[in-house]
Amino acid sequence: MPKSKVEPQKSAGVKRTPAKKGAAISVAEFLTLKQPKGDLVLDVDGHAVALTSLDRVYWPAEKVTKYDLLCYYLRISPHLMPFLKDRPAILQRWPRGVNAPMFFQQDLASAPGFVKTVHLTNQEGRELDYAVYTTPASLLYFVNLGTIEQHPWHSTTAKLDKPDWIAIDLDPKQAPWENVLQVALITKAVCDEVGLQAFPKTSGSSGIHIYVPLQPTNTYERAAEFSRLLATEVAQRAPRIATVERTIAKRKKQQVYVDWMQNARGKSLASVFTARAKPQATVSMPLTWKQIGQGVKISDFTVKNVPALLKKNGDPWSEFFASRQKLKL
Repeated sequence: MPKSKVEPQKSAGVKRTPAKKGAAISVAEFLTLKQPKGDLVLDVDGHAVALTSLDRVYWPAEKVTKYDLLCYYLRISPHLMPFLKDRPAILQRWPRGVNAPMFFQQDLASAPGFVKTVHLTNQEGRELDYAVYTTPASLLYFVNLGTIEQHPWHSTTAKLDKPDWIAIDLDPKQAPWENVLQVALITKAVCDEVGLQAFPKTSGSSGIHIYVPLQPTNTYERAAEFSRLLATEVAQRAPRIATVERTIAKRKKQQVYVDWMQNARGKSLASVFTARAKPQATVSMPLTWKQIGQGVKISDFTVKNVPALLKKNGDPWSEFFASRQKLKL
């Protein structure tokens, strides 16, 4: 893979759009609107964020609108932003909702002044201007573009080549959910044995993600190699229900795919707390290991109930960045 510039470069390719004129409403006012329609300007920490088509339905079956999604991200942003801040974003845009076509955007042609970009070279050698999460205003801007899900890099712009977590994706395909939970607990046991604290979350789609926070001192290659060894050990301990076989046709139906391959530079997984473009408007929810043992379900967490659940139960990942660790290879 061609190497990107280690330090972000100032880009001349992104056109800066003028600030939206007109009166802006406050976040508090925005959150109390009753079935808003059309467009408005929202003041987010002094940044004027233009929001459009607020009444557009994003999840038709659940009757969840673009406005509902924007409110979700505003309410959740204190918990979400630490996992997004200063990270390049791979934008997956559903501008017409989850039942309409999605497209990827890694190159920003234009953006308001409060949206930071970083000039990088992608895997094919193309120079691109990546969007960068910085503030809740930047997040709301991306969501307004139809970025229902948030997919940050595993590293920040300060150390683009040094990830500060690794992630294992437990992908069930046809395997039963109880097998996913069992493989998650085996993964925890392996991490415990090598002295690493692991944090589980629902993917919000079909599986479980397990993150290991790291000090940003390892190359992507070293982090990926560790994740490969970890996944291989998990699969060897439970070969009946776990595998690292990438080819679906070669897996047994009861086997959960222990996917370590998303830890390469420029790859990403759906962020913790992100909404997913899936039925029921599910959320990738941080969990405790006790919840894994009790049989938690993907459908337990949606954009409608997660803010209230956090207020009631607290954030299981509140100590994530205080738990950064050294890899032991």
